[in-house]
Amino acid sequence: MSETHLSEIRVDPLINKEEEPIQNNQPQELKMDETLGNNSSQNNKRSLWLDSIMNENDQPLLEKKIPRVPHKLRNENEECYCPLEVSIGPYHYPEPYDPVREVETLKVPMARQFILDSGKDIELIYSELQKVIQTAREFYDEDITRFDDEQFTQMMFLDGCFILQFMHCLINYESEKLEMSDRQIFHVKRDLLLLENQLPFAVLDSLRKQRYKNLSDSNEIINNFLSLHIRSSIKPIQKWVPIALTALGLFMIPILFPLFLLCFIIFVCNFGLSYQWLSPFRFSKNVSLDWSPPPEKTQPEHLLQLLYYKSMYHCSKRNHKKAQPGSRGHGLYYSAKKLKKAGIRFWPRLTGAITDVKFKPSLLSGKVEAPPIIIDESTESLLLNLVAYESAAALNQRLWVSSYILFMDSLIDDAEDVEEMRSNGIIINYLGADQKVADLFNGMGQSLTHDTAAYNDVKMAINKQCESTVKRWAYEWKKTYFSNPWTFITVLAASLGLCLTATQTYYTRFPPK
Repeated sequence: MSETHLSEIRVDPLINKEEEPIQNNQPQELKMDETLGNNSSQNNKRSLWLDSIMNENDQPLLEKKIPRVPHKLRNENEECYCPLEVSIGPYHYPEPYDPVREVETLKVPMARQFILDSGKDIELIYSELQKVIQTAREFYDEDITRFDDEQFTQMMFLDGCFILQFMHCLINYESEKLEMSDRQIFHVKRDLLLLENQLPFAVLDSLRKQRYKNLSDSNEIINNFLSLHIRSSIKPIQKWVPIALTALGLFMIPILFPLFLLCFIIFVCNFGLSYQWLSPFRFSKNVSLDWSPPPEKTQPEHLLQLLYYKSMYHCSKRNHKKAQPGSRGHGLYYSAKKLKKAGIRFWPRLTGAITDVKFKPSLLSGKVEAPPIIIDESTESLLLNLVAYESAAALNQRLWVSSYILFMDSLIDDAEDVEEMRSNGIIINYLGADQKVADLFNGMGQSLTHDTAAYNDVKMAINKQCESTVKRWAYEWKKTYFSNPWTFITVLAASLGLCLTATQTYYTRFPPK
């Protein structure tokens, strides 16, 4: 042992110290093998990383069907995305330390009434709902894992029954059964269309199939409920209509009397068909959900998406003309009152989508046709949640709602612009003063991004009309001399007098032979 030890130690005679043992060749070979192994491992990792880049498109990110509101939008107007009266789904589920909202306590009684109205056993309805629960859970973010399957099913059951019962009572004029104040009903209507307050439509569909024998009844209720929020079907009466109808009525009474009699007979016959003994002669109606989805969708994912495709999408496509690459699109440089001075009028357009805007030029003026929009306390929240939905859902990068808000913002600078659009039936103002409506659109437009292709044709046509000097002069001349009958008669009499004077002067100078 000692000889072996001494043979591996050298003593330096100069410093009289022992040196380290002499390393043999075997450890050096091991180090080289380790280095080669590390290089091989790095090469494999590099290859996997490069392959992941090339195969990125083969594995697209799965977007949640009920996404969260993007942080940028939430930071701008956080109160517009939070419920005021009722929380639906897991995102805003009340915590134990949260104050109890009065409407939240009505979920159980309303669910009980929903079950009683269906006439079916609650166990049957609950078991049918359980069949779609796993699909419904996939609609939300991963942070809902705090709910187990049973808790999640109970939440979906109560919230789904609450939504369907609320819409049924509201649309069928049975608001007294809700046991809510008018203010609470208004807030619940708002809360049911928040992005983070949505319920998978599969849940609603499962419950309503147990409640209604004919789904057409439920479809009609949902259509009418969504129609309460944005667009109005009321076409304003123009100022000249009452005068024209009065004059026409006095002249046409003898002629129209037989027609009135015929209408009365038709009404009586139609009323008679409502009795049970004539029910075999009645036609059963078949009402579908009034929306225009993309080809691959057969059922909406939630109520907010249904409203989006119902009121925004299907008519918006015609207003998106492709812009040049790198172009910022065309801007609109004239507000509503300036358009009026240029001879451009506003006219209500009774279509399904509030984004369906058209411009129709004429010889001396033009007409902007836009669907009426209801403006009340919930409008800002509703429009911004639609913006959040189209931003978070990545709908082919089309920003239809944002573009519509910015288009309205370009038309509205102050209360005078709102008054012009309100008097022509484009804006139905339940908010109060016209300046509040102007502040609403001006405020929303500050933080939004528009689609460069949105309303390009409309903007180009309006700008061209306003920049035409000839048309502007012609309109001013028309406005000055033909704005009312008395001015027109005065101009006509003066022109006739001038012609007679010129004729008399001519024959005085050149008398006939």
